[in-house]
Amino acid sequence: MSNGALKRLWKGFSRNWILKLLCLVLAFSVWQGVRESTNFEVVVSGIPLRVTAGDGYAVLETSSEVVSIRFRGSREDLSFISRDQMTVELDISERSDRLRQTVTLMPHNVKTPSRAHAVRFYPPEVTVTIDREVERLLPVKAVLEGVLPEGIHFKKAVCAPASVRLRGAEQLLLHLEQVRTVPIRLDGRVSSFNTHVAISANGHPWTASPERVSVELKLVEQEATRRIENTPVRPLRVSGASRMVQIRPEKVDIILRGNSKRLENIEVRDVVAYVDCTALTNPAEYEVPIRIDVPLGVQVEKIEPPVAQVLIKNR
Repeated sequence: MSNGALKRLWKGFSRNWILKLLCLVLAFSVWQGVRESTNFEVVVSGIPLRVTAGDGYAVLETSSEVVSIRFRGSREDLSFISRDQMTVELDISERSDRLRQTVTLMPHNVKTPSRAHAVRFYPPEVTVTIDREVERLLPVKAVLEGVLPEGIHFKKAVCAPASVRLRGAEQLLLHLEQVRTVPIRLDGRVSSFNTHVAISANGHPWTASPERVSVELKLVEQEATRRIENTPVRPLRVSGASRMVQIRPEKVDIILRGNSKRLENIEVRDVVAYVDCTALTNPAEYEVPIRIDVPLGVQVEKIEPPVAQVLIKNR
């Protein structure tokens, strides 16, 4: 460059140099403000990883089921980050000829409503193994957890539908004999009930159809028996009748069945034995079944003896 050209260039730079310097300072300040306002970072852990294989193939296993991501952005952008609204999605359908492959995670794999940028992944890459996709129809088993109240017992669980169709990697489904539901809580339950629950994948990348089943759970009270001896047998007769009534035997033994707690709380006076003599009009000897009145929720298991000899006499 000639000396004349250098002089003209310097003359152009030196003209209004104060204004140009001010513009440079202002531009630097704006850049610094923008850089600082978008320089906040946060790490989100436990983000689910979703892998899509090609037609006829399914994911057998991945080196990690979840990933952590460091995000950078403004305070506002970071405030919209939610793990529940975020996934990392890998589509390897174009490389399904490779049964085992390692894929580097990239920002475009992140699906999130936030405008924050993914700047680092932990781990930075995942290894995916795929297998031939198959379908199997397997029975469903209800999984129960928790403790029932004292005196209540589980009898049975009926799932509807009784079987579901699984689709996934052949090596995953080949040896399965059944699938299970997510746990159903029994705490505090005192009677039978129905519920809808999801099929548990137990961390495996297969799908179930339907994804939820109806489960009917049958609960029963723990039953016990109690023997009450020498209960007087009373005659039930028409008020004001002038007939004499004799009953043999005068006392009976009674066996009750019901909830053990309820049986324990029954007083002897709450159990009444009687024979119905209201229809016995003529003086004679009759054989009449003995009847028992018991509190609600208790059943009469046995009466010893079950019948009484009733003698009707005129006064």
